[in-house]
Amino acid sequence: MNSPIETASRPALLRFMGSGLFRVLISAALLAGIVYWYQSGEILSTMWGADRLLLAGAVGMFILSGILGAAQWGVLLRFHGIALGFGGTVARYFMGLFFNYILPGFVGGDVIRVYKTARVSGRGTQSFSSTLADRVIGLLVLVLFSLGAFVLLPSGPADRALPAAMVMFLVLGGFLALFTFRWFGQTAARVFGRFVSRSIGEKLVAVYGEMHLMTRAPGTLVRVLALSCLIQLTRIGVHFLCARAVGIPLGFAYFALFVPVMEIVASLPVSFGGVGVREIVGVGLFSMMGVPQEIVISYTLLATAAGFTGSIPGGAAFIFGAGDR
Repeated sequence: MNSPIETASRPALLRFMGSGLFRVLISAALLAGIVYWYQSGEILSTMWGADRLLLAGAVGMFILSGILGAAQWGVLLRFHGIALGFGGTVARYFMGLFFNYILPGFVGGDVIRVYKTARVSGRGTQSFSSTLADRVIGLLVLVLFSLGAFVLLPSGPADRALPAAMVMFLVLGGFLALFTFRWFGQTAARVFGRFVSRSIGEKLVAVYGEMHLMTRAPGTLVRVLALSCLIQLTRIGVHFLCARAVGIPLGFAYFALFVPVMEIVASLPVSFGGVGVREIVGVGLFSMMGVPQEIVISYTLLATAAGFTGSIPGGAAFIFGAGDR
């Protein structure tokens, strides 16, 4: 039988594990492990000697993906009756990208997007549901690219990435099915509804209603999916260009297979902006194709740096209050 002290300490431990400090410590520990396990001098020299033109192209590719992402999010916002204008939508979207890199976890920027949108529109539920749909559809399309690349690539060591891609596809597909099929959502509500308070339950029901409406608008979904395909191609392109900058000769299809696994695992709320997690997963995947581990770490760190550099306009927009009216 557990003592009262042990019982009381559990909530505190869970709160700590869900805190930003815990995620910072996880990233710091992973980076320290990388420095200890791998040749940090070779990693730094590889990054310093990377092709500057290709790195600049990666930053530009990330900015393009951000503009396309803002366009996709704008479609979802307008469907829910929120009109921010193109400039306001782009400003808030890039704010989200920027804070994804500097806040613990990889979804902190989504909170900023929702807050900034709800503040000027007065529609908190619609802001949240639009951002949730934007995030989940993007992840689902990213996994579909991974599965498509698996079909195109010859069988070999890369097949080891398939189980992870399949699991992520089923999880994300099941999540969207909650909103597509009402009976599925009602069943989930009966099973899990007892574990949430009434006030939270009412908010979840409101979000569910907004998301369910979107699944009944095929025109909106087609536009969102088309934009999402372009967005994920450019996001994978950022990785491809950074890898080429350090001399990795693999074709684009390998990045379409591996990058979704890396990015979705890195988006789990266990680290600071996915730093450390992305590198460890990347080593596990790309080393199977014969790429030296230090080169893989160099490329993934450069890809993270390219994304952060491309998101800096979002930080400036936040500081100067762009789109607040």
